[in-house]
Order: sequence, then C-alpha cells, then structure tokens
Amino acid sequence: MENMVNWGGLAYDFLLKLLKWILVGLTAFLIVIVFFNVVGRYVFNFSLAWAEEASRFLFIWTILIGSVLTNEKYEHMNLDILVHVLPARMGAAVQVFAQLVIIVVLGLIIRGGVIATVENIAWESPALEIPYGLIYSIVPFCCSIMLIQTVMRLVRILGGRR
Repeated sequence: MENMVNWGGLAYDFLLKLLKWILVGLTAFLIVIVFFNVVGRYVFNFSLAWAEEASRFLFIWTILIGSVLTNEKYEHMNLDILVHVLPARMGAAVQVFAQLVIIVVLGLIIRGGVIATVENIAWESPALEIPYGLIYSIVPFCCSIMLIQTVMRLVRILGGRR
C-alpha cells in the first residue's frame, strides 16, 4: 500500500511540474502573440484574426492551469482571519465548512465543463478551426485536479493538520 502511495505522489508531483512547464510555455506564447499583434496593428495597420482568438484561448488555459498550481499551495485569496481568531476547534470547523463548499462548487463547475465540452466538440472556432470542446476541456480537467487537492486538504484538516 505504501508503495502505491509513493507512486501516486510521484505521479502527482510529475503532473504539477508538467503543468508548471505548460503554464510557462503558454504564457510565453501568449505574450509573443499579443505583442506581435499589437505591433502589427499600430505599426503596420494589420492585425491577425487568429491571434486574437488564440490569445483568448491561451488566456483561459493559463488562468485554469495557474489556478491548479495556486490551489496546490493554498494561495488563493482567502479570508482566514476568522480561522486564526477562533479557538482551534472552531477554526478547524470553519475550514472544514469552507472546503465542503469548495468541493460542491468544483463539482458543479466540473459538471458544467463536461457538458460544455461534449456539446461543443463539433463546433469549431472561426479563425483557428479548433473544436470549442477541446478548448473547454481544460475546465473539467483542471477543476478535477483542484477537487482532488481540496479533498486531500479536507482529509488533512480532519486529521488535525492545518
């Protein structure tokens, strides 16, 4: 059993490292596309239609991948002053409640993301001709990872570790 946990931990660590590199690559590509499109528009009076579409898609993906990495370190905006002011048991209860709310919300987002992905898999974007379902698939993928992270955080809180 312990060996399976180690493999799970190694796979998870690999996934996070892979997501970090994907995020770096997507962000760099986004910056280059936007920069050259702005230069093209204002210097050469020419803009690329695909660049605006690609930058929108890349922005969505960078936000969601960044959310996974931020959630891993528990660095999302958080009003944890209440947790620190309350006695330890009450603070833990507030944390448990917050994690349960997050789990429910992520479950709803995953459900909606799967529906959007399936319903739009055949509909292609005008300029890049990429199926919108492929673009939308990042929502259930990243939210599923955040759901697992949140469940693991809840287990740690219930185990007495903050």
